[in-house]
Amino acid sequence: MQEYLTLFQDKEYPTFLDKYLKTKTLTRIKYVTQFCGCDYTKLYSPLFFYTRFDHSLVVAHMTWHFTHNKEETIAALLHDVGTPCFAHCIDYVFGDFLKQESSEKDIIEIIKQDDELLKCLEKDNITLDSLKDLSNYPILENKSPKLCTDRLDGVLHTCYIWLHTHSLEEIKEVYNDLTILTNEEGRKELGFKTASIALKFVSMVQIYAKELQGNKDKYVMKYIAEVVRKASKNGWITIDDLYTKTEKEIVFILSSHIPSFLNFQKATEVIGCKQKPVGFSISFTTKRRNVIPLVKTIDKEKRITELSKKAMQDYILLEQYQDEPYAYIETIQKI
Repeated sequence: MQEYLTLFQDKEYPTFLDKYLKTKTLTRIKYVTQFCGCDYTKLYSPLFFYTRFDHSLVVAHMTWHFTHNKEETIAALLHDVGTPCFAHCIDYVFGDFLKQESSEKDIIEIIKQDDELLKCLEKDNITLDSLKDLSNYPILENKSPKLCTDRLDGVLHTCYIWLHTHSLEEIKEVYNDLTILTNEEGRKELGFKTASIALKFVSMVQIYAKELQGNKDKYVMKYIAEVVRKASKNGWITIDDLYTKTEKEIVFILSSHIPSFLNFQKATEVIGCKQKPVGFSISFTTKRRNVIPLVKTIDKEKRITELSKKAMQDYILLEQYQDEPYAYIETIQKI
């Protein structure tokens, strides 16, 4: 983790962040994994345990590097404090497959319950009102397919930590070419200085977006959603436990009560098929994720799709991408 984090740290270290890191709010998300439960099955093999805390710290350092704005950097550090155990899997519990916004608690309400965190914000002259709408910080948050630090780390850590498709050197090359540009709406947005590096990033986006549309990731998230739903229905856990207990505590409860969970942990293959199989399977449409970066040119900033026919074709193919209609794991017939 430290090697990955170091890539994004500015020469001028934002020491004001350190006092936030041991608050109970930030400590809690040290036990919420970034990959939505994929750490608990052999279907995936992340390089290391990467948490919402790690992601938040990386995004904060990225944001500081590009803006040197204390308020936006602190907002970046706190942007995921409302995330439950298993993150977006819990959106599936609520039937929210497309927006994936149902489970995250309001960060203001979370902050209000942490006196130490409130003192940190007061010391930095950061008001709660300034944290109500993170879209006011376009380097941190921007609507898809625009690039921002939150989405940037999503692409980079997918390719390095989660799927092992790119090296640290390749991540560094992409990151070092980024700068702040002005987009079509006249707002600030992260973008690339050179088209050739932007194209390398586009290849990462394709990997990231396809994996999150693929049956393996969808199966993991739907399975966890269903076992959480069953555990809640039977009184083994409550939905509130997802915001107070650690993931490992929840995993222990699930594995103790649900026989199929051991098979889920041991599984190494999700099988795609065209017809609905017998037993537990998945078949649904989920949120499409995408990034179409800006590139600096002599005339003005342009999307990479305006500069490269190949990039345009890649994005058309990405939009059309569909995995097999159904998917299942042979050893899991029921929840």
